[in-house]
Amino acid sequence: MLMTKLIFKYIAIVSFVVGIIFGIISAIPYIGGIGLLGALLFAAPIVILLLIMAGKADITTPKDSIISGGIIGFISNITFSFSYAAIVSIIYVLFGYTSNYFLTAMIINTPIWLFIIIVFFMGVLTGTTNAFSAFITYYIINLLRDIYDKTHGQG
Repeated sequence: MLMTKLIFKYIAIVSFVVGIIFGIISAIPYIGGIGLLGALLFAAPIVILLLIMAGKADITTPKDSIISGGIIGFISNITFSFSYAAIVSIIYVLFGYTSNYFLTAMIINTPIWLFIIIVFFMGVLTGTTNAFSAFITYYIINLLRDIYDKTHGQG
């Protein structure tokens, strides 16, 4: 997959949406960990599979998978963090409810510049973990394609 502007645009848009979805899921009490785990590890495989199924992109080399996974992880984490912080802050201010007192206090009382630095740092970390999961996704997709080709007489 040659990283063209069009493919980057598709990756960015789908990553943005996936990050918001995981941010909303993380704000739900008792299942919030699922959204966080999804943002940390599964954003890249989800976005890659969605783009492959839509016919918008395909990963052809391990390098493509690592680069696209890092981009997906970074973008989805940025949108995840800001959507989660907005939802938690609004729920706390309007209803006085929080499922995680420490995290809500940190989000509400942290200066915006420090919050942005923390989000950026977590974006780099999430980009790294998603680059690895995209790399694994690349090998699983190729394994499944090889199995399909062998069973259907194409290989």
